[in-house]
Amino acid sequence: MIRYSALALAALTIWASAAFAEDIYIEGATGRIRSGPGTEYDILWEAARYTPLEYLAKYKDWYAVRDYEGDVGWVHQQVIGKGRAAIVTSKKANIRKGPATSYPIAYSVEQRYLFKVLDEKKGWFKVVDSEGDEGWVYSPLVWVSK
Repeated sequence: MIRYSALALAALTIWASAAFAEDIYIEGATGRIRSGPGTEYDILWEAARYTPLEYLAKYKDWYAVRDYEGDVGWVHQQVIGKGRAAIVTSKKANIRKGPATSYPIAYSVEQRYLFKVLDEKKGWFKVVDSEGDEGWVYSPLVWVSK
């Protein structure tokens, strides 16, 4: 019954709150994604710092979210950051020193690498990782918070 109620509430809240959507990501070291809006619900997975999330709804201090693979769950606002983050969806991504392929490669990363988005310019995102390394990534290579 609790799971059904949480799903029904989520559906209503999603419909009612679409106009209030905001860009969010995991800001804490990790975030526990749960099956419902409370600590009594099962932990579905743990998301690392800068995991981008799609905002679906909010209930009290809990956000209903979707990740880039389409998995849905609830996370407490205490570990949420406001703004955009990105995850590399291609097998590899070159991080460049500027927003174009004419700029040199600063470093390369593998699929599922996480970043906080600092800026956007002409189809490129300026990003920083959890170690503080910055650069530019081409937008088709990543999925960004919605």
